[in-house]
Amino acid sequence: MAKNVVEKQFEIEYDKVMELYADMVYRIVFTITGNAEDAKDAFQETFLRLVRNKEKIRSEEHLKAWLIRVASNCAKTIVTSPWNKRTQGLETVMEQPAQENSESGVLQEVKQLAPKYSLPIYLFYFEGYSVKEIAKVLKKNENSIKTLLSRGRKQLQINLEKEGYHFG
Repeated sequence: MAKNVVEKQFEIEYDKVMELYADMVYRIVFTITGNAEDAKDAFQETFLRLVRNKEKIRSEEHLKAWLIRVASNCAKTIVTSPWNKRTQGLETVMEQPAQENSESGVLQEVKQLAPKYSLPIYLFYFEGYSVKEIAKVLKKNENSIKTLLSRGRKQLQINLEKEGYHFG
């Protein structure tokens, strides 16, 4: 006799999700897009996709990984869109919110890296993810993540030295 097992669906409390993950999602999309307006668009698209795909979320851990992956993809789509390529350079630092203007030079330089480097570096150093966790979230091999981190660090060091930072 077959058992009828009904799997309980994970319930998403949107207020709680916004409270817990909004800052993280915004920082990820801003790191990739490099400007506030595109970051806001990617942020909004990420949460719209959550509403549309809520039945796919299985747990709190899956929710966080899903948000990171979707936020990253939304931001990359905006950055690589033909429209964005034609209008790039219209934003100035003065138009960005005060919080973004006051960030450390290191974070600003991380944002200047190519997204393939900036996202793993951001997740590793600013969100505290391990290489294994980043690989799982980004659906990449752990060795690929290690390589991206290494190359990203080298590029970041070069950029920071150009800005006057010195490393022993």
